[in-house]
Amino acid sequence: MGTISETGHAVNISNFKIMIDTCTAYGAVYNPSNTDLTIVNMTTLWTAGNTAHQTLTTAVQNSKGPINEREILFKPADKLVTRTLNYFQSTKASAEIKLDAKGLADRFRGFGVGVEKLEDGSPDPADVSTSHQSYVQKADTFKQLIDLYASDANYAPNETELAITSLTTLWTNIKTLNDNIGGIIAPVEMARIARDEALYAQGTGIVDVSLACKDYVTGLFGAKSPEAKLITGIKIRRIKKI
Repeated sequence: MGTISETGHAVNISNFKIMIDTCTAYGAVYNPSNTDLTIVNMTTLWTAGNTAHQTLTTAVQNSKGPINEREILFKPADKLVTRTLNYFQSTKASAEIKLDAKGLADRFRGFGVGVEKLEDGSPDPADVSTSHQSYVQKADTFKQLIDLYASDANYAPNETELAITSLTTLWTNIKTLNDNIGGIIAPVEMARIARDEALYAQGTGIVDVSLACKDYVTGLFGAKSPEAKLITGIKIRRIKKI
């Protein structure tokens, strides 16, 4: 998702600048009555879109570290939960509480948190807001499992990494990262809203203005004229929001 669509937004912005430069090259003959299509106003729109996109790019880069850190922390947790469950199954705990533990472990391991990847293999912050709740719910399930183990005296492993204190420390670290991720999501999402407004707002965004510009130039020079083909051949697409 991130790699393809984010690249597409940048291409739209770049191509809109080419369109403006082409219209500028027409000289005085380019004189639209629709003020949205003037060189000055299209340049202002392009500047806003370009600035918003660069702001988003910076926000995305700033968010990658904490997002990667959380994924690294979560990555070995499934195997750890499996180990705790296997240990618990070996104890003299009741069949009922073992079944409860298995249910929580299965919920934790099977929730399927997935985050889209960027070209460098790191999680795509563009997807973080949709995956955040999955991480929160996994952390909550992990805490429930720890509490269940702590409630049964039979859960007393000799292995340090399986001990309640170790599991609680891991959960605390996970919860801290989850609690802090809101500060990562907000700047990315606000920057995305501003960028999408500049590019895709109905009637006033770069896409719609570029379409109107193509119509004007076609009317000005004729559809088959070389001047019109310079503009109509420029690709600016409305990218589907996912």
